[in-house]
Amino acid sequence: MRRIWSGLLAVGLLVGIGGCGGDNDRSPADAPETSQQAQSGTSYETNPVPAPDLALETMSGRQLNLADQKGKVILVNFWATWCAPCRREIPDLISLYSDMKDEGLMIVGIAVDQEGAEVVEPYVQEQNINYPIVLDPDQSTEKHFDAMYGLPTTYIVNPEGKIVRRILGIFPVDDMRTTLKDMLASAPSA
Repeated sequence: MRRIWSGLLAVGLLVGIGGCGGDNDRSPADAPETSQQAQSGTSYETNPVPAPDLALETMSGRQLNLADQKGKVILVNFWATWCAPCRREIPDLISLYSDMKDEGLMIVGIAVDQEGAEVVEPYVQEQNINYPIVLDPDQSTEKHFDAMYGLPTTYIVNPEGKIVRRILGIFPVDDMRTTLKDMLASAPSA
């Protein structure tokens, strides 16, 4: 009996570490075979795909079209206020954006809370989130992105407007900082 409880606890911890939620419309057969595949997004690295041509309205009322952001490196970060790993990564994303926005890094946070602005706006203010936030309570935006298996999930869009990586779980800011700087340095001048 002790082994069963230990096994269940281990599985629960692994699920908790990986991220929150999931997409009930996806088949288990569509899921990555390993957690490394889910986190690394290696299929995007070897086969980049164009970022969706989406017009988004930020909480501040600004219109933002992903396709119009060529020359920038964009992190499209799906998150929710109720997601513990999402809440844990936000201070690092705030810091990353502060450090690299002048170099051409853009972070777009897409909040999927069903309660919308009612819960997201106070959280954004409380945390002093300095990058654009888009509300997506019906999760219609994520349907334009492939392979959403849980939260947080971050897509990296290169300066040519192609998704080159998907990170499931907490975005590894320290590990990715050099990669992002290299991508920005190789961007053509506007």
